[in-house]
Amino acid sequence: MNIQQVNEAESRVSPPASSLETKTRVGFSPWLWMTLVLLLLGGSGAVHTWQDYRFSTAQNIVEAPPFPLKDLPTSLGDGLWKVEDGGESKLDPEVAQVAGCTDSLIRTYTNTATGVSVTALILFGPAQNVFGHIPEACYPAAGYRMVEPELVREVTVGTKGTADFRAEIFAREGEKLSRREEVYYSFRHGKVWSPDAYRFWKDFRHHPSMFKIQVQRAVPMGESRETANPTEEFLGLLVAEFESQLASVPTDKGKPE
Repeated sequence: MNIQQVNEAESRVSPPASSLETKTRVGFSPWLWMTLVLLLLGGSGAVHTWQDYRFSTAQNIVEAPPFPLKDLPTSLGDGLWKVEDGGESKLDPEVAQVAGCTDSLIRTYTNTATGVSVTALILFGPAQNVFGHIPEACYPAAGYRMVEPELVREVTVGTKGTADFRAEIFAREGEKLSRREEVYYSFRHGKVWSPDAYRFWKDFRHHPSMFKIQVQRAVPMGESRETANPTEEFLGLLVAEFESQLASVPTDKGKPE
């Protein structure tokens, strides 16, 4: 899919500018929506080709997540991170269809003590659809480039262990590097959080569903991101809540393994 095709797809699925501004006035800017749409559309052609090759037989149908993603709390860490009015949305149905997900959630959480905001994109759907949507493949299609080496970070998840997330920094071509976007992402498949879900494609037949969490925030030049990173603090709280929600799902509802 080239840039012109992506732009045409975006124009078909994006709401009018006035509506978008009203729905996303907290933490949602036009570049963010463009990035999210391209994130889901940019790799779809390659993903679907790969799926056709790897999965010639019928797969288990994944219709709904074990719990509605909107049930995740809008306040985390005893009120430290909160979603303000207008800070929640979900993918347009047409975009979700292209992405292959059956549920989605987009929220901007703000740290009430520091004012730092992070935007979280959460997806659920068939593993064979969700696994291919990775920032390093799709952000360049939106005019971004990676400006620092990627890292795999082990995020502490309360008393529930750790979760591996890939951390990257992007900046738009032609803009000053002081305007940078930090992106963390990981997939939950087979009870494991990993940014490299493609390595487990042989297990997709046995564990057909997958979650994805992606969080991004604006970071200034020179910020020491490997120490006391607010994104990692937020992710630790979000993933812990995520695991608690999954643990409470009755077995007969098809809890992911």
